[in-house]
Amino acid sequence: MAPPDRRPLWIATCLLAATLIGLPWAAGGRSAVGQVGLVLSMVLAATACLFSGNHTLQSRPSPLLLTAAALAGISAVFTIYPDRTVQSLPLLVAYLLAGTVAAQGARRIPGAERVLLWAILLSGVSSTALAFFRLAQGDQLGLYASLPTGPFGYPNALAGFSLLTGGAALATWRGERNQAIRAAAVAGGLAICCGIWFARSRGALVAGVLALCLWLAIERPHWLRRRPLWCVGGCLCGAAALAALGWSSHYAGMVASWRLGDPTQDSSLLWRWHILRWTWAMVRDHPWWGVGPGAFPVALTHYQRLPYVSGENPHNLYLELAAEYGLPTAILAVLALGGLFVRLGGRIRRAEPGHPVRARQVALLATLAAFSVHSLVDLDWSFPAIALTVATLIGLAVSSLDGLPERRVARSGLWRVALIVALAATGLVSLTRYYAATLVTWGHHALTAGETTAARRHLNWALRLNPVSFPALQWSAWANVGAGDAAAAMDVADRAARIAPLDPNSQFLAGEIAASVGWWKEAAARFRAAAERAPSAQFRFHAGLIEATLYGGDAAAAQLQYERATRIFTPERVLAEDGRCLAPGDRYLLAHATRIVARSYAEAGDAARSEALLAMASRLAQPDRRGICITRGRPGQTSPEAAMESFWRALGEDGWPRAARLLTPGSRGPQDQVGGNRWGAGGSLPRVRVTWIARLTGGEFAARLWFELATEDGDGNRLTRCAVGDTRLVGADWFVDGLPIVQDRSCQS
Repeated sequence: MAPPDRRPLWIATCLLAATLIGLPWAAGGRSAVGQVGLVLSMVLAATACLFSGNHTLQSRPSPLLLTAAALAGISAVFTIYPDRTVQSLPLLVAYLLAGTVAAQGARRIPGAERVLLWAILLSGVSSTALAFFRLAQGDQLGLYASLPTGPFGYPNALAGFSLLTGGAALATWRGERNQAIRAAAVAGGLAICCGIWFARSRGALVAGVLALCLWLAIERPHWLRRRPLWCVGGCLCGAAALAALGWSSHYAGMVASWRLGDPTQDSSLLWRWHILRWTWAMVRDHPWWGVGPGAFPVALTHYQRLPYVSGENPHNLYLELAAEYGLPTAILAVLALGGLFVRLGGRIRRAEPGHPVRARQVALLATLAAFSVHSLVDLDWSFPAIALTVATLIGLAVSSLDGLPERRVARSGLWRVALIVALAATGLVSLTRYYAATLVTWGHHALTAGETTAARRHLNWALRLNPVSFPALQWSAWANVGAGDAAAAMDVADRAARIAPLDPNSQFLAGEIAASVGWWKEAAARFRAAAERAPSAQFRFHAGLIEATLYGGDAAAAQLQYERATRIFTPERVLAEDGRCLAPGDRYLLAHATRIVARSYAEAGDAARSEALLAMASRLAQPDRRGICITRGRPGQTSPEAAMESFWRALGEDGWPRAARLLTPGSRGPQDQVGGNRWGAGGSLPRVRVTWIARLTGGEFAARLWFELATEDGDGNRLTRCAVGDTRLVGADWFVDGLPIVQDRSCQS
C-alpha cells in the first residue's frame, strides 16, 4: 500500500510556523487583523490535514474533548455578553487546531518539530530585539516608557512570551547535535533572558527560576558530569548580579526598582488582590456555567467595589476559567494539564538518558511548568500570540507520549460532515466579525466628519454581519440621532440593552440617547440601571443619572444621588494619580455634576451649601498640569491642559510663530491669526487665558478638551467663549493637534 501523502501536513505545519512568527506583530494578536489571520490560517491548516491521508484530524474526537466542547457551548449559551463570547469561541477553536497540527506534524513528519521550535525561537528573539530597539530610540510611550514591551505593549506580556520562547531555545539547544545550531539557540536564549530581566516581571522571574530548578533536577546526571562548567557559569551569573547591584547605585535602589518592598505599599499587589477577591465572588455566584466566554470584564463591573480598580482579566488563568466557563471546566482544565505533566514525566523516566529526544521533552516540560506558574499571577492567555505558542508547545509535548490510541479514521459519515461545517462556520464568523469591525471604524469616522448618511450605511451593514456588536449598535444609535431620527436611535439603543441586559454600558447608551432628545425620565431610569448595577465602575453612570434626574424635575433625588456618588468617587479619589491615569476626564465631569447640583441648592434657598459646592467645582475644573500616566515632559507641555494653556498664552503674548511651535508638526501652517474676529478685535487676537476645563475625553496618548477662554475688549469688559481642541502626545510632550475651534457661546450655556 502506498504511504500517505504528507505534503498537506507539511503545508499545515508551515502555516502554523508562519503564524507563530507573524502573530506577535499584530499587537500580540489582539488586533482585529491578528485575530482574523490566526483563525483563518488555522482553519486552512486544518482543512489541509482534513483532505490528506490518515491523520487524526479525520478521526473521532476523544471524550475529554467532547466534554470540554459541551461545557464551553453551555457556558456560551448562558453568557452575559454575546459580543465578546462570539469573539472568544473562534480563538479557542484556533488554539485547538494549532495544538493538533503541531502534534500530528511532530509525530508524522521528520523535522516538523524543529521547524516549529525555531519559529517560536525566532519570534521571541525578534520581539525582544524590537523591545530594546524602541527602548534605545526612546520611541516607547506611556506608562511603560522605561520598560521593554515589544509588540505586546505590556512588559509582563513580553516576559510571559519570553518564558515560552526561552523554553524553545532550551529545547533546541538540548535537542540538537549540530554545534552551530546549538550556539545560535544559546545566543537567542540569552537575548530572551535579558528581556525577562529588564521587563521587571516578578511573576515571570519566579516562574523562570522554578522551571530552571525543575530542569536542573531532572537533568542532574548530565550537569553533574560537567561540574566545572556549571561552576564557571555560576561565577559569571554572580558577577552579573553584582554588576546589576552596582548599576542600581545601592541595594535599596534595586529593591525600589523591582518594587519588592512592603507589599502593602505596592499598588500592583493591592490591585491584584482586590481583583482576585471579586473574581472569587463571581465564581461563587456562577459556579456551574460561569458568566460566559470573554464576558469577565463586564461581569467584574458588578463586583467592583473601588473606583479605578478593574481589568480585562483577574491575572490568574485558572480563576478566569472558573469565572467565565464555570468550576467544572476549570477543574477539567487543571486535571488535563496535570495529567499531561504526569504522562510526560513518565515518558522522560523511561527514555534513554542523554538522548536528544529526551532532552527536548525535559525542556518542554520545564517550559510548560513555567507557563503554568506564571498563569497564576498574570494575563498571558489574553494575548493570542502567547496562547497560540502554548497550544503549539502542548501539541509538541503530546506528540512524544506513548500509548495514545490510534482512532479509526472516519473518512465519511456524520463526524466528517460536522468537522467540515465547524471549520467553515469558524472561518465565516471570523471573517464577518473582522469586516464588521472595519465597517464600524468607517462609520465612526464618517460620523465624526458629519457624514451621517454614509455613517448609517456602514453601520447598518456592520450590524447585518455582526448583529451583537456593541460598537456597531452604539455608533448606529448616534448616527440616527445625527440624522434627526430619535425613535430609530432609541430602538437601536434598546436592542443593545436587550442583547446584553447585564452590561451597564448598554444601559448607559440608552440613557444617553434618551437624554440627547430630552426624554429625561427615560434617561434617568436607564442611568439608574447602570449606576446600580456597577456603582464603582465609572463615574459617568452617576453623572448622567444626576443630570437626568435634575432636569426631570426631581431636585431632591438628584441631590441624594450626588451624595451617594461622591461617597464612592470622592474628590480625593478622582484627583489621585490612578484616577488621573485611568479616567483623566472624571475630575471635570465631577466639577460639572457639582456645579448643576449647586444651582439646585441655590434655587431651593440653601445658599451656604450652594457656595461650598461651587467653590469645590471651581477647584476641580482648574486645568490639571500633571501628566496622564506618563509624568515626564517639558514644562508647559506635561499634560493636554498644560499644552492648551501654553498655546493660548503664546498666541496672545508672542504671536503665531511662538504658538505654532506648540502645534503637532502635521498641523502647522502659515496661519497668523486664530479666530480674532470672534472677539471683536479686528482680526488680531488679544491676550487670552484658559480659565477652566469643561470636559476632557481621551486618555494616555490623545485627548480632546472643551474649555473656556477669557479676555477683555477695548473697554475692559470681560469676554468668555467656549472652545474645543485636540491634543496629542509626541514623545514625552503634549502638543495641540490642529487649531482649536472657538465658539460664540459660554461653556455654561
